Parts: sequence; structure tokens; C-alpha cells
Amino acid sequence: MSTEHIIPNPSPKETTDGEDLYEAYEIELQSSVGNTIRFGDLIAGKGSNITTLVIFIRHFFCIYDQDYVRTVSNHLTDSILNTLPVTAGPSQVIIIGCGDPARIVPYVAETAATLPVYTDPTGKLYSKLHMKRNVTGITRPPSYTEVSFLRALGRTLKQMFRTGGLIRAFRGGPWNLNGGEWVFRKGRCVFVHRMESIGDHLTAQQLLEVLGQEGGGTE
Repeated sequence: MSTEHIIPNPSPKETTDGEDLYEAYEIELQSSVGNTIRFGDLIAGKGSNITTLVIFIRHFFCIYDQDYVRTVSNHLTDSILNTLPVTAGPSQVIIIGCGDPARIVPYVAETAATLPVYTDPTGKLYSKLHMKRNVTGITRPPSYTEVSFLRALGRTLKQMFRTGGLIRAFRGGPWNLNGGEWVFRKGRCVFVHRMESIGDHLTAQQLLEVLGQEGGGTE
């Protein structure tokens, strides 16, 4: 079987609705216009029958993640999500970054993202959900990009210093903070994948398989 179709098996501890997760629901995120919204409201705002996939990305200048978001936006469209089993229920996909909210609009323009994007500029949500910090594999481009490391580095630096100032150039978020993918159903977390390295996002195909699982992953 191709590794593209191997879904990580989260441990029960990772999917338990524990104290950290409840505290995470209370953390406020920011939109592109500076409005705040509780993480929990993003999960349950459209009703308890909605399945929510949350994709936590790396810093806004990460070229690898930009290519990833382009791919995900093209493959997780409403028309495709509507083909999922009825048992999965309606699904929504949300992207959360870790940089300055002023970087959301340029990020959407750069990636042509069709999915809603919010940010956690304080890093509190990433920390509460125990996202990992490292730059492991930074010189090895992941499968969801065709850009070499040197080209990616060059494009990253170009985007950073095109922002109009040295201070703004470093507001994309921490370079060593990784993200992951979380699935919520009926207010509960049913699937977790934390990135082990900088190129460890689940592919769009893997995400569709996770979303299509009856009951939503393991508990």
C-alpha cells in the first residue's frame, strides 16, 4: 500500500477531551481584520452536527506550507466534502496560523486559499495543544511541494523583506513551531495528528480518509 494512504493512529490520550482541550476552547484567535473569536466557537459555531477539520500551519512565510495550503484548498472543496458518507455529517475546514493577523490577507493572496484563515499570534493555542517545536527535515522538501530547499529559502526571504521593514519581516510566526491536523465532531476531538517535522502535514487524500471514517477516527 502506498504510504500516502496510511493514516496515523492517534492514541486515546491524544483524543481525550481533557482539561487542556477545554482550556484551549477558551483561547481567542484573530481574523484578518483583527476581530477575535474563541477557538471553541470556531469548532461549534455552526452547530453540533458539523465535523470540523482544523489545519494548524507553520509560520506564514513557510513556502512548504504555502504549497500545502494551495493543494488542500483545491482538494477539500465543498463539492468534494459533500461526497463524504452521510455518517460523517457536514464538514468544514479551517486554517490556523501563528503569526501576526496582518499577514493573513497576504497569505491568502499568495496561496489562493479558499478556506477561512485565523491566527494565534500569542502561540497560546499551539502550546495548550502541545504542538511540537523543531526544524527537523527543513532541508528535505515534503511530498506536497516541488520546491527545493534553496528555492524555498530564497522565496521565504523575499516574501519576508517585501513586507516593508525588518520588524514586519519577522511577524510571520516562529520558524520552529510546527502544526498538525485536528478533527472535531459533536464538540469532541476525535482525531489528532501533530507534525513531527516541518514537512509532516497529512496529505489531502489522508485528510479525506480521516473525515470519511464513520464516527471520526479513534477514541
